[in-house]
Amino acid sequence: MMLQQERHNKILDLLCQQGRVYATELSQALTVSEDTIRRDLKQLDEDKLLRRVHGGALPLQQESEAYRERQDEVDPLKKRIALAAIKFIKPNQTILIDSGTTCLQLAMNLPTHFNFTVVTPSPLVASKLMYHDNIELILLGGKILKSAVMALGATTNAMLRKIHFDSCFLGVCALHPNKGLSINQLDEAETLSTIIEQSEQVIVLGSSLKLGKMGTYKVCDSNKLNLLVTDSHSENKILQLLKEKGVQIEICTD
Repeated sequence: MMLQQERHNKILDLLCQQGRVYATELSQALTVSEDTIRRDLKQLDEDKLLRRVHGGALPLQQESEAYRERQDEVDPLKKRIALAAIKFIKPNQTILIDSGTTCLQLAMNLPTHFNFTVVTPSPLVASKLMYHDNIELILLGGKILKSAVMALGATTNAMLRKIHFDSCFLGVCALHPNKGLSINQLDEAETLSTIIEQSEQVIVLGSSLKLGKMGTYKVCDSNKLNLLVTDSHSENKILQLLKEKGVQIEICTD
């Protein structure tokens, strides 16, 4: 019979692989009673390692923070992730840069020695590029989601469908190998989905804190992502499962 910690590790492994676990199936797989599994799930929920729901468990729900409240923060990790993504920008490309603090760091450190085009739904990203003579800048219009400081909705999506992107650079709210990329605003999810549809290469930027979690609204499956730029503290199991989905992993330097 497995020890409690062994059961907990196995439950978390299965949750990472499947995106959801059921108490009845866990009881059979681990050859313990459902009461034992329920206690295990309760403990893991209290330890904030999963989200207990009726009949089983789901990955943790990623909480949203209002971007406008933290836009002036300079997080060294987010800057390192942004810097690691710059090498994927090539001359004469048309790229899209998303809203968010990591994407803002990317915008603030873009190359100045060759020409390319930047499209963005973020007024803050656009403001950082006003004096870059080598960058042709396109700011998308539409309704502004104030908490994210970005344009979204029908008008934004219509503009996006007229543009082809060599690459898009998206921030990560939540990314789970089985459940995909997700976020907590429906309109934002729809706009991000449109961006991905219009992009040859989808590059997502996110720290290990965003991995293995879920948002309320799905943006796309993991296999729609080409590259994840993240930090070295990301769990190897999650990264391995993402690699199996076809996602290339780029680890930023510490």
